[in-house]
Amino acid sequence: MTWLKRNLFLVMGGVVAIALLGGAGFFLWSQKQQADGVTGELDGLITDLQKLTGRDPFPNPANIEATKVEQKRLADLLEDCRRHFVPTTAFTNIDSATFKELLENTIAELEKGAQRSGVSLPEKFSFTFKPQRDTTVFTAADLLPLAGELADIRAICEVLYQARVHSLSGIRRVPVSKSDQGSTEFLTSLKATTNAVVGAGVTPYEFTFQGFSGELANVLEGFSRSPHCLIVKNVNVEVASASAASAEGEGAPAAYQTTGAAAPVPAALSNAEQMRRRYNLRGPMGGPGGPGGPGSRNPYGRAPGPTPAVPYTPATPAAPVRRGPETVLDEKPLKITMLIDSVRMPPRAK
Repeated sequence: MTWLKRNLFLVMGGVVAIALLGGAGFFLWSQKQQADGVTGELDGLITDLQKLTGRDPFPNPANIEATKVEQKRLADLLEDCRRHFVPTTAFTNIDSATFKELLENTIAELEKGAQRSGVSLPEKFSFTFKPQRDTTVFTAADLLPLAGELADIRAICEVLYQARVHSLSGIRRVPVSKSDQGSTEFLTSLKATTNAVVGAGVTPYEFTFQGFSGELANVLEGFSRSPHCLIVKNVNVEVASASAASAEGEGAPAAYQTTGAAAPVPAALSNAEQMRRRYNLRGPMGGPGGPGGPGSRNPYGRAPGPTPAVPYTPATPAAPVRRGPETVLDEKPLKITMLIDSVRMPPRAK
């Protein structure tokens, strides 16, 4: 103890030195661990770089330039594809008064277009917008969806008008407002969706119209030529009812109707009558043309002497004379129901 007291400062310095050595050793060990981790990351990056440089194509300037060319081609292709995705409406904001005016003007134009094209519409037809025509107050959240559906229905009706279908029986759309209720004018089992890949909005519609197979072909061709992306998802074709068929028959093309009556077919002649007409013999009642009549060699009516046998050739009956057009295609009026998807691409990014 006496030595410890005499060398107290020396002992305290040794303890401090030992503590400092322990701290330095711990710091050195922790730094070594960090260095090992950085070395492992560096080795991984070097391995990835070696894999990239060893791949084909190699990222040299020529390949980088070729990649830029391909990117430009892809951009041009996307721009060309957008020509088939022209939106039916460009509204980004609309108020109640503007939508009410747009609704009435659009319905009036659709009615005039149907009249010009000869397309029959149901009486007091509102193109599924009767609840909106009965009010002037709209919810702000419903205005843009309603304007979009109005533009889609207008685009689809223009295709039907150009195809000159006989009549438009009904339209059904997806309800987007609280006032859109009922199953006669609204697709309660379907709803509008958004594509998760490109963000495009898809809205289904159901159109029912009447016409012949030619009008159906014109409608499908019209959708294929439309600048808007209107996709026919389902087509249901059935023969129209009797009342609709009678209405269709009144306006059917002349090629489908038969005018005029066919000429009566003459009755077939008997063998005896054919023999008398062939050899100019007297009829059973002694009519002209037989022996003793005009053209006979025996003026007294007595039978002439034996004549050489002539082979019998039966006469061919004359073909009936055809008058007026004939029915080549007896086509029935059809009731066609189409399920159509309207695809609206998102606005182009600036």
